[in-house]
Amino acid sequence: MRNMVGLMWVALSLGVGCVGFEGNECQSDDECRSGLYCRGPNQDPACGIPVRTDCGDDSGCFNAVCHAVYDVCSPTGMGSACDFSCTEGRNCDGGFRCNETTGACEAVPCDEGFACPAHQVCDPSRFDAATPVFARHHGCFDVDCSSDTACNDGERCVNGRCQEGIGFCREVEIVP
Repeated sequence: MRNMVGLMWVALSLGVGCVGFEGNECQSDDECRSGLYCRGPNQDPACGIPVRTDCGDDSGCFNAVCHAVYDVCSPTGMGSACDFSCTEGRNCDGGFRCNETTGACEAVPCDEGFACPAHQVCDPSRFDAATPVFARHHGCFDVDCSSDTACNDGERCVNGRCQEGIGFCREVEIVP
């Protein structure tokens, strides 16, 4: 009996049978201890600044054009800003092109040269004319999953999305 108590103490102190500690591998938040979450390698960015959505279309820009712009805080890397026409000398960010008809910078679609990350699929047909400029990204979409079998070889299903590897339990990020 004494040896059994000793083995149970060792198992508990090593975290065997316990919910994940900081740095433990995981595939969902419920595999991590309270105060921790499961962060996959392709998790959306943690940012203390809202996504830049200055306009949804040209009507939101007084005497200017609504451009798609790169935004590091956006899960898709996309935001929007009012500025003068790209046909009048405004340069578009890398991964964007000038639409000569509208004069607006737009994302280069993945079926026209933009390369999606391996864990995503290309489907720019999901956008229509009513989609706001800040939401019309390159057309790369995450693959939903409930297990690793829905993902490509070498990918893992983390938090319901195929990602390039396993997740790890991390402290919740406090963003100013």
